[in-house]
Amino acid sequence: MAFRSLQSRKKRTQDIIKILKKTYPNTRLALNYSNPLELLIALILAARCTDERVNQVTAKLFKKYRTAKDWASVDRAVLEQEIRSTGFFRQKAAAIQNCAQVLVEKFGGRVPDKLEDLLTLPGVGRKTANILLGNAFGKPAIGVDTHVARVSYRLGLTKNTDPDKIETDLAQLIPDKDKVQYCLLIQRHGREICVARKPKCEICPLNPLCPKQGVKKSSRERK
Repeated sequence: MAFRSLQSRKKRTQDIIKILKKTYPNTRLALNYSNPLELLIALILAARCTDERVNQVTAKLFKKYRTAKDWASVDRAVLEQEIRSTGFFRQKAAAIQNCAQVLVEKFGGRVPDKLEDLLTLPGVGRKTANILLGNAFGKPAIGVDTHVARVSYRLGLTKNTDPDKIETDLAQLIPDKDKVQYCLLIQRHGREICVARKPKCEICPLNPLCPKQGVKKSSRERK
């Protein structure tokens, strides 16, 4: 079921997306932002931190720091304390300031809208770059976070565990118009139903389409 012809996998992927759209209408990125720079900062802070906590912290920070120059020039010790509750605050403060400095020096203080340019920014990997491209710039991109990786594997849309290979697999199956929304829908589904330890398969709307790749069967299912 999981790895038939490319055409059949495309059709099943489209069916999955349709169901998820009905299940989670008006789904949006959980991080709050109003421009590409704010999203970049929020994504850096979101590493090993909940989106809710990041939103609490950035609600104040985005009123105080409005440009890349603002972020680059703030006293490091001050910034560290302001983001302390997000965890790994020293590393994150350094990443934010190093990234902001490059934005000022090489991109006129603006966040670039090309993948190759985004990947030159300190601390910006392919996942972060794709999330920026898709959500801040409206470009077809797939950001493979833990939810997208886990749920896509369980759904049989990929047999890989490496994020870059997962991105390649999904890019073949998902139309450009749905790439960004797919990630948002899968992230929400991964938080609410297809959770890491004990997925709630019994209430999952995708049950008829899911091969449950890598999911342990319950004792009832094994009989």
